[in-house]
Amino acid sequence: MTDFIFFAGLQQALLLSLAVILLRLVRPLLLRQGAGFTYASWWLVPLMLLTQALPRPATEPLGIVLTAASAPAAVRLTTVPVLPASSTTQWLALWLAGTLAVLALQAWRQWRLAQLGESFVAGSSPALVGLLSPRIALPVDFEQRFTPEERELILVHEAMHRARLDNLWNLLATLLTAMHWWNPLAWWAASRMQADHELARDASVLRHRPDSIATYTRALLAAHSLRAPSAPIASRWVSTHPLIERIAMLNRRQMLNRRRIALLGLCLLSTVGLAWAAQTAPAAAPNAQRVYIQTEIHIGNHVSKPGLITVLGVPATFGIDHGDGSGHWEIVMTVTQQPDGQLLVHTERRFGNPPQKLDGNHSQINASGNPIELTFPAPDGGPAFVMKRVVRLVAADFNPSR
Repeated sequence: MTDFIFFAGLQQALLLSLAVILLRLVRPLLLRQGAGFTYASWWLVPLMLLTQALPRPATEPLGIVLTAASAPAAVRLTTVPVLPASSTTQWLALWLAGTLAVLALQAWRQWRLAQLGESFVAGSSPALVGLLSPRIALPVDFEQRFTPEERELILVHEAMHRARLDNLWNLLATLLTAMHWWNPLAWWAASRMQADHELARDASVLRHRPDSIATYTRALLAAHSLRAPSAPIASRWVSTHPLIERIAMLNRRQMLNRRRIALLGLCLLSTVGLAWAAQTAPAAAPNAQRVYIQTEIHIGNHVSKPGLITVLGVPATFGIDHGDGSGHWEIVMTVTQQPDGQLLVHTERRFGNPPQKLDGNHSQINASGNPIELTFPAPDGGPAFVMKRVVRLVAADFNPSR
């Protein structure tokens, strides 16, 4: 169970990282479409994470576990090796401890901010605080620092945060950074997303009050030195965007119209679809029966002994490259259990670069632990592929290195 949770978390971290890297790469293009478009593009992160839960055909493996007892560098596995069960438990415990520590710190910051009520100390930024019944909290020097016109625009800005449920996005960002506390991309994404919703609300206010850009700019300048609340569920007037950049964005008030919404939706769905397609198979059920495939491969004078751990019904793939020009092999083995308890091993062969599927797949029924030897001729006339194989059922905590 622990390894299932751990590697599901690793896949979530990979999806999150890919989404954030992509958004960072295309950020200059997004900003040209306006602040609202840029802010809405953050939908990519939760959508990418949800692809792991979407149904899919189990025709290719999501991953296999490699424990190469003596596999040389010539053996190339098509999936990422994983850790022994004992190590997985330790890493999962560390991951969980970090998550709980971050959540506790953020909860304490939110509680401390809630104790201030609706009046912040002088020099603080106005903010929308809370989730279910958010309130606008103002510093005690609010009226002294800003003119009546500036105060009105700031209050409209904060009201926009409340109407668009921006604190709900802040909560999501807080949960994701807590779950991925070790990933700097998660922290960068949370900071950029929160800054982008400030830009989006700037644009929303000025879209309704286009004649107030000069007053709005003065309000930003007057707030430049204010301290932003550090609580997670708070939308601030002050943002982490450089002041010059934020003021420059005031002149890019493109509306998020139907055409832009359709364009953004198409981009998001295309990216999410590609991410879904790239995930080769669903994760195995936590109670799935594990299978250890112990092999000894001979191709001419080359010998390798890769060991693979998979589960019943999930294909396990490994590839072997050789530098002498004898070709590249990929072997896909799927193990299922017969009603009488014996194991049916279906072997699919691929050869070449890129590997092409060969005719004549092999299926063999063996009792667990019985050895078998298979010989496959090379299509290009090179050395034959000879594999000695033992397949057996193993416990969930099985570790061949012990």
